[in-house]
Amino acid sequence: MKYTDISYLPQRQLAANSIAICSPFSGKVAPLSEHPEPFFSCGTLGPGIMVALSNHKILAPFDGTLMQVKNAGTEFILQANNGLKVLLNLYLDQQQHIKHTHIAQLNGSKITKGQRLAYFDLRDLNSPLLASLILLNGHKLKPIHYSLSQVTAGVDTLLTLTKK
Repeated sequence: MKYTDISYLPQRQLAANSIAICSPFSGKVAPLSEHPEPFFSCGTLGPGIMVALSNHKILAPFDGTLMQVKNAGTEFILQANNGLKVLLNLYLDQQQHIKHTHIAQLNGSKITKGQRLAYFDLRDLNSPLLASLILLNGHKLKPIHYSLSQVTAGVDTLLTLTKK
């Protein structure tokens, strides 16, 4: 799969027919190329964006289906009602551990935009938990932009997509 670049574009310059993906995370936005894991930073799974979490909640970015929860609740595969598939991935360096206080419902469950998927206790961490949103089948959606350097889960748009 060819890596698709996600670039910054101010909201006022976005196309009117673009598709907005609400942020499932709160925190500071960074390009996926800054991810510490080469698997993600090289865009192996597809284009995406990274957020250094400042909040403990992970919310559904759209209405759709929770396809899978994997890797002890650190990966969520979601499918929007329009067919878009995304991976929400949480990364923490090897020396630290997170305490889960709530993980999403069963695989195959319907989700609604803003619904809580997970809740983590971040108080004992020495470095921020990094969260990524990867577009698994977004190869037909170009260009892809982010417009904010800081996002609030369930409120702000994390990515804006345009159909080819």
